[in-house]
Amino acid sequence: MSRIVLALSVLFCGLFACSSTESSSSSTGQENLTAEPVDSQEEDKSGIESMPTPPVEEAPDLVEGEEEIEEVEVSKPTGILRVASETIDAEGLGGGILQPLGAAPLPDGFTEVELLVAGEATSYRSDLPLTSDGQWVFNEDTQELYKTRVLVRFPPADRFSGVVVSEWMNVTAGVDNSIDWAFLSEEFGREGHAFVGVSAQLVGVMGRDTGRVPGGLIDTRGLPIRDPERYGDLTHPGDAFSFDIFTQSSIAAQDWLMSLYGKQADAFIAMGQSQSAGYLTSYINGIDPIVRVFDGYLIHGRGDSAPNPSMEGDRLSSVLIRDDVDVPVFIFETETDLTVLRYASARQDDAENIRTWEVAGAAHSDTYSLAYPNGLPRRANLGAVIGCENLINDGPQHETLQAAFHLLNNWVATGNAPSSSPRIELVEGEELVIARDAMGIAVGGVRTPPVTAPLRILSGDPVATEGFCFLFGDTTELDAESLNDLYGSLDTYVQQLQVAAAESVSNGWLLQSDADIMIEEETQRAVSLGLTG
Repeated sequence: MSRIVLALSVLFCGLFACSSTESSSSSTGQENLTAEPVDSQEEDKSGIESMPTPPVEEAPDLVEGEEEIEEVEVSKPTGILRVASETIDAEGLGGGILQPLGAAPLPDGFTEVELLVAGEATSYRSDLPLTSDGQWVFNEDTQELYKTRVLVRFPPADRFSGVVVSEWMNVTAGVDNSIDWAFLSEEFGREGHAFVGVSAQLVGVMGRDTGRVPGGLIDTRGLPIRDPERYGDLTHPGDAFSFDIFTQSSIAAQDWLMSLYGKQADAFIAMGQSQSAGYLTSYINGIDPIVRVFDGYLIHGRGDSAPNPSMEGDRLSSVLIRDDVDVPVFIFETETDLTVLRYASARQDDAENIRTWEVAGAAHSDTYSLAYPNGLPRRANLGAVIGCENLINDGPQHETLQAAFHLLNNWVATGNAPSSSPRIELVEGEELVIARDAMGIAVGGVRTPPVTAPLRILSGDPVATEGFCFLFGDTTELDAESLNDLYGSLDTYVQQLQVAAAESVSNGWLLQSDADIMIEEETQRAVSLGLTG
């Protein structure tokens, strides 16, 4: 049963008085939040000295050496689970769906529907300092009306797995981007998972004046301007409300889909990449304890920072996922994320409900993220499309992310957490630098055939800095002479490739189907590069 059913208790606690084990009354103070990360935790002593003394027997004097223990009321999050007031199928309106970036082709048999979702969303604020450990306490603040769009991509009823996955679409490029759909649509098609893509943030709905991609490739004017007949009445009150808009829109889309299927979902998982992963980090730390909607989270390619959910002040740095989170959280990081985006300063140990993968040879963005959604071949020279002069990273992010999601889904379904995985090694020093072997390959981390039986050197380190190129890493191809010196013959290489693939599958880092494809593709690559015999 989806965790959303359990969230109904939060709704009733918001409407009626609850016991102290369920909810506490909201704090009366409304202090400004600290605009930078706070490492020290101040005790919440509000109201202690003004508390009336109960008519009880006078307490005995303290024994010498004893200290008086002062009771401190522990603050708890308060709020209700709000739901959208209107969900409309946008079929037939305007010129059709304005697709986000990352709109990879639908798997065979899948259908896509765009919903327009409206309601009253709440913002959140905290009266306590926000600490880097993620142990945040938020309460509802103000409410505003919104209307956004939600994409639903789903299989036929007889192929539905029971799993609904909601993506917080990324808006860094000035428009929505369903990046994780692009990386995971093959796995969703194989397994029959339903996808929900939410335009949660202001920029995704209303647009902005300029984008960062050169050549005017992306229209960032906003949905209402681009198609007023379809989207003209969309409205967004600002990113302080994006957390509740994501909650409400995800629920509305799941309810719409389950009404179509005539059944309930078994699991509801949230995911987001890069900027969206940062927002989901804040969502887990501050909002999930209030709404308790999702059964698991995929945090993909985050840096070290996360926004204050109230959107006051600067982003907070070195923010961890709270270690008492009560649903599975899978953190997936590439080389670029560790250093360029500084995730290494927010590293945390695995916990009961937290697992982290750091993938050697992978970059924040890569050939797959450009090729697959646009029907292009997966080649390292694709970076030229967005102005990158070097060969961009052609690493195993797609394949390892599919394995990670597969494990996360199993974890949610069975409670069996995946094993911990080794981390990528860093060079000691003040700067965040990845340790590399003599060939330039990262040491440690989640390892796959492209780094254990290499035909090219894959790195997440930036080479070019134009536009988004600093996120796309690098590929350095080895020539035929180097490959023959390394392996001696094609047969020897294929044997090492197969051993490496089998080890990755055994560790859970690759699915067997993806490993088989990788063996075939890497063998063809070896032949094309001149490895013979």
